[in-house]
Amino acid sequence: MMKRARQKALALGLLNDSITAGTGTAAGYLGEEIVAAYLGAEIVSDRAGTDKYDHDLRLGGMRIEVKTKRRTVPPLPHYTVSIAETSLHQMPDVYIFVSLQFARSTRSATGVQYFNLIDAWLLGQKAPSEFLRQATKLNPGDVDRSNDFTAHVAMYNLPIDRLDAWESFLV
Repeated sequence: MMKRARQKALALGLLNDSITAGTGTAAGYLGEEIVAAYLGAEIVSDRAGTDKYDHDLRLGGMRIEVKTKRRTVPPLPHYTVSIAETSLHQMPDVYIFVSLQFARSTRSATGVQYFNLIDAWLLGQKAPSEFLRQATKLNPGDVDRSNDFTAHVAMYNLPIDRLDAWESFLV
């Protein structure tokens, strides 16, 4: 999975409006690989056509967008998941959130680099309309008081404990 994710990230190059200037692309693809394997879904994010711009996976007729965050600690219930305002053009039926835990990270002028994946966490899911209704909007420069993160772009944050459980997705 990690090898495929790295290969896809290299082939893609830099995304327009990337929050992390491309440093999180491989992590995003790895999140997709993990969720696809767990659900038995088809990955469409690297296929020809327009589907790849609106969602990452398909499961039957369901369109799934995977959102992945990198961390150096296990995710706690009050930690947040995020969707950038620039991603609101996407047309999924559901967002699924993943957290990748790494052993360490380093900060440089080009961003944060993460090393030695320890664990992957499937955090839960949320319908887009419910996510936006419950989330807190942050504008560039706003600080998320739950984790002292300063937003670089307009984004919507929701605590992990507000996500819907997997059971509601799999029904």
